Order: sequence, then C-alpha cells, then structure tokens
Amino acid sequence: MQLSKIENTAVCSKSITITSMSSGNIEFLREKWSYWFDSLDVNHDGKITKADVDFTLKQFPVVEGLSEKEGKLADDQIEKWWNTYILRGKHEISKEEFLDDFEKEYAENKTNFLETIKSLFEHISNVIDTDKTKMISLDNYVNSFKTLGHDNEKVLQKAFELYKPSHGTIPIQEYIDDWVVFIANDDQSKPDCVYDVYKNGLL
Repeated sequence: MQLSKIENTAVCSKSITITSMSSGNIEFLREKWSYWFDSLDVNHDGKITKADVDFTLKQFPVVEGLSEKEGKLADDQIEKWWNTYILRGKHEISKEEFLDDFEKEYAENKTNFLETIKSLFEHISNVIDTDKTKMISLDNYVNSFKTLGHDNEKVLQKAFELYKPSHGTIPIQEYIDDWVVFIANDDQSKPDCVYDVYKNGLL
C-alpha cells in the first residue's frame, strides 16, 4: 500500500454517536466484521483459536515493556476479553461462524448487541491504556496492533492519523466510540474511520 494514496481519506467524526440502528445493510456489517476477524486471526489460519490468544498474551507485556506483575495483570484481562467476547466458550471459531454469530445477535436485539460491543471495546481499550491517562497515544495504538502481529510502524502511524488525534492522543471514549461505529453501525453514510483504515489496507 502506497501511503500517498490515502492522503484524502476522510478522518473520523468526533461527534458521531450511535443512538439508533438502521435496519438494512447487513452485508456492509459482515464486510466490516470480516475485516476485524482477519485482525483477530493472528496466525492467519482461517480460525480463531487458543494459539491466537496465546500469541497476544506473550506479546503484550513485551511490546509494552511491563514488569512481570504488570504483565500478568494485563494478560489476565486480555485472556478474559478473548473468552468473554470472542471465543465465548468455544475452542475455535471460523470466520463464517464468527460472522453468523454476530449477525444473529444483531438481528435478534440491536440494543443488546450495541451494549455488548460497547462493553467489548471499553474492556480492551482500558487494557491498552497502560499508563491510565484515559487517552490513546500513538504508542498505545501501535503496541496494541503489534500484539496482534502487525509490525509496520509507519503504516500503523498513518492509520492512527485517520483518527485525527489532538496533540498526539485520542480521548479513550472517542476511540471506543469509533470502534463501536465500525462494528455496530450499518449506515454507510456515516463517517467511519476504522472502516477507512481497513479499506486502505492499513490493517
């Protein structure tokens, strides 16, 4: 991906909040969920398994430079996140199962789906905010994706810029909201910088 090609990509809206769901574009959602699955499938074998979880547990304390005690506390939260929101009692999950499960939950109760996705991103954002500033810095962002096996810092920096950080940071609630829009909103007319990041091949 040539970074010069994405200079005119729209950045995230800082005022967008999901208050309701439109009823129609499930294929748009499945496209976005598919992108996200590919990020979570760390070893790119077409399924999410304990191997992907274990990779992140090994990587996170290293890339963040955490002490043994800090690393253990963070890993406990990361493992809980995987088991609560992604694997949910399964030993492995294929992309098709992942997309179908999300679609079923979205179709059955959009309000509950939205609340679950908010909790999901609140949980993991609080983990990656290792310095507990309630802000996501470039380092926080880069390290979180290094934990998932992305190691091209120049590309990750360009992705971070699409969030239009103020003084090099993003308020953690805005970061959470941006990811909730990506996963839970099916209206293609709304700004969606996480979608832009994926569409431009930055993740």
